[in-house]
Amino acid sequence: MFLAAGCTQQRTPEARALANAINEADINQVVERAIEADGRLEPADSLYAPFATVIADGALRRRPPRYAAVAENGEIAITSTQLQTRGTTAWGSAEYRWTSDRSHRAQVGRASLVLVPAQGRNGWWIVQAHSSTVR
Repeated sequence: MFLAAGCTQQRTPEARALANAINEADINQVVERAIEADGRLEPADSLYAPFATVIADGALRRRPPRYAAVAENGEIAITSTQLQTRGTTAWGSAEYRWTSDRSHRAQVGRASLVLVPAQGRNGWWIVQAHSSTVR
């Protein structure tokens, strides 16, 4: 009996952790691509579910700039992201800095996002994004 139990194959915790890390990296990439596209004032609609809700500084945003503190003619830098997943839902936060080309002044924005698997294709969609300018 001891020999039979020792020969059974079990999934190790390290294998599960690696699978989650790859999944979270894909989700994190969606968040980063969305914020970076916003900094270029590109719609990046494929990153958002058709029914997505995006709110910036309390106002509904349907087109770029979708995120608070972002405007025309400048650069965006993502300074941090954090994600958590449970089942088929991911949520997290991102902090970014928008620097105006004209005034060279920087504004900091923070966003919280909820993502779910995209329907009909591989990948993830943003279904909710709420952002605020840090004052």
